[in-house]
Amino acid sequence: MSRVINRVIRQAAESLGSSLDQFYPSYGRNGLNERNLTYQMAKAFESRSDAYAFMEVPFLNTATGRYDYRIDCMLFDKDQVVFVECKRLYKPEKAQQLIVDLQRMNAENLAPVLEKFTAEKPRSRSVYRMILAETWQKPITEWWKSSNSGRTWDGSWLPEDRAVIEVKTFDNGKTLYWLYAYEPLLFSN
Repeated sequence: MSRVINRVIRQAAESLGSSLDQFYPSYGRNGLNERNLTYQMAKAFESRSDAYAFMEVPFLNTATGRYDYRIDCMLFDKDQVVFVECKRLYKPEKAQQLIVDLQRMNAENLAPVLEKFTAEKPRSRSVYRMILAETWQKPITEWWKSSNSGRTWDGSWLPEDRAVIEVKTFDNGKTLYWLYAYEPLLFSN
């Protein structure tokens, strides 16, 4: 699976970089909307044969009994399902939101989503949860990689499989990075 995820991320980052050569969809210090990350991921994933994506997939909020939680993006093919949450990462509060997103993407919450597959038995697929974040700050990329970044943010919650990819360096010298991490979700039968 890591080959598929890494290849899809590279392809998505290249696509976004090329798109940014044509148009910059933001003003001032505002970053790119997280929907751009999910769109690029879905487009890259779906470029493969028999691969699909859905955005904003609902799942049960056990506290309310309503289906008012949403997964930013669900990618799947005959072999795997990847649940993806995206954020812009520029301050500790955004890292906290990623922690909450990762915790919500657990086997108990997502098992009912898998039961909605109509073709093959959903449990025959490998299931992963993934977080994808964008940042413009090099020290955040170092923190993500668990290097000495000078950041005091807790990174102990990050999945072991994680990486940073440079999306684009602009004429002003600023660089847009994607940070991603993923891990398998294990379901009891």
